[in-house]
Amino acid sequence: MTTNNHSNLSILDRIVAAKRKRISADKIATSPGAMFSAAEDANQAQTALAFDQAISAPSAISVIAEMKRSSPSAGVMDTTLDPAKRAETYCRAGAAAISVLTEQDFFQGTISDLQSASTVAHQHNVAVLEKDFVVDDYQIYQARAAGADTVLLIIAILDPGQYADLYTVSKGLGMEPLVEVFDEHELEIALTAAEPRIVGVNNRNLKTLTTSLDVFPRLAKRIPDDVVKVAESGMRSADDVKRMADAGAKAVLVGESLMNADGDPTELISQMAAITV
Repeated sequence: MTTNNHSNLSILDRIVAAKRKRISADKIATSPGAMFSAAEDANQAQTALAFDQAISAPSAISVIAEMKRSSPSAGVMDTTLDPAKRAETYCRAGAAAISVLTEQDFFQGTISDLQSASTVAHQHNVAVLEKDFVVDDYQIYQARAAGADTVLLIIAILDPGQYADLYTVSKGLGMEPLVEVFDEHELEIALTAAEPRIVGVNNRNLKTLTTSLDVFPRLAKRIPDDVVKVAESGMRSADDVKRMADAGAKAVLVGESLMNADGDPTELISQMAAITV
């Protein structure tokens, strides 16, 4: 007799399993063909902002400011999050781009969060990243239809062929994806299965949720100079950001410290964005 036992699954495995169920339900609600058409319509209405250019300021670190209600690592942060208001705050504080968590089961995000944030961000000519666990091209069309300028591709949840296909789909919609890695093996896949212009190194192990600011400096040395290097996770201060910049980061993706900044992340974003590169 076999039983369904999730105790041996990592948090990442459980997130992806839940995401696949969500995708199946979404495809019933809106067919893949209709979602593709919606993405094409969004492209005709507004060309995707160039995310790689948005986070490539010549002399200062670019802050990708993230909004989310909760996370498996930090717990509940803001159940009353107003995506439009938060996007306005981020833009006025000097964020180079905005990241919106849309995963529902573990981060309490929604596609409508992305729509609301994108509407405001684009008024400031600020690019928006949809941050989710992308395993199906349907999600890329869904993100573009909701106003995303790019998406996150996480190598840890994709085989090389899937990654290459999803990268191609993203590029076909005018979006240069942020390709995320955690270790040397994932970085090799990222650089050989496609030709990414942006590579993010996550300082957090998505399988164990442990975080170390030693991860980015170690892997950054292996990333070509013509690729935009993004340090992700674990940065709580301008000093942390400076450490990443000194190791080669052109941009940093910061979420928890901004969401926990006593309701007003303006000063922290300004301090981080002042770090020179």
